[in-house]
Amino acid sequence: MYTINGVTATPGGRVSVQFHDHGYAAKKEGGDDSLAEKLFGEGAGCVTLLVMLASIGLYSLLKKNGAPEAAVTACLMVAIVSVCYGAVIALLHWTSGVLASIFLFLFVVVSFPLLLIPGYRRALRRRWGSGGPETEGDWVPATALSGVWHQADPRGGSVITVQLTDGTVTAYAPTPDTAHDLYARFDALLRGARPAQAAHRQPGQYPPPGQYPQPAPYQQQPGHYQQQPGPHQHPGQYPQPWQQPRG
Repeated sequence: MYTINGVTATPGGRVSVQFHDHGYAAKKEGGDDSLAEKLFGEGAGCVTLLVMLASIGLYSLLKKNGAPEAAVTACLMVAIVSVCYGAVIALLHWTSGVLASIFLFLFVVVSFPLLLIPGYRRALRRRWGSGGPETEGDWVPATALSGVWHQADPRGGSVITVQLTDGTVTAYAPTPDTAHDLYARFDALLRGARPAQAAHRQPGQYPPPGQYPQPAPYQQQPGHYQQQPGPHQHPGQYPQPWQQPRG
């Protein structure tokens, strides 16, 4: 496995791209925490504890030195709010731990008799066993790649555009020192899975003359050129009087 960190995906946000022999996976980095994690996570609990200790110490110091009543009251209110907020965080963590324990107990009790069924055991091994990266939800096999392009970003840096066979397009903006490596990894997957598409063309680029499904206008032989209908003339429409051949 080879990992390239610090890549900004559009859509997707900041991710780490993990390359394997037959595919890749873009995993979100730790900077994109949910709002609940930011408000009630371990980091919020540590900050709340520090604020509570600081406000209690400052309250005692101001009370001892005879500070104005407004300052003492403000420190006391901060201490009370931090204590209540910390209690809410601790209660949420305790509740989640209890619920997880109950769920695990019920899962073991229900699943233990089902382990006698071979199909159920195989399903558990595929889900939680060493099934490899293919069992993860963000896994993209190499055969799903349709095109890879390396372009310059107008704002600076490089953009690696990846298109899948289902039409999904994702733009990856790596750091300048990993741009070439990221493109080379995607291109290697594409070449290994679809050798015929290795010489893919850039978006918007016209195909070479030999790749037109029908002969291009400049490739038609003299005397075989077929005039296309004008913007106000439909196929099969009768010619206008001035277009009639003269006798």
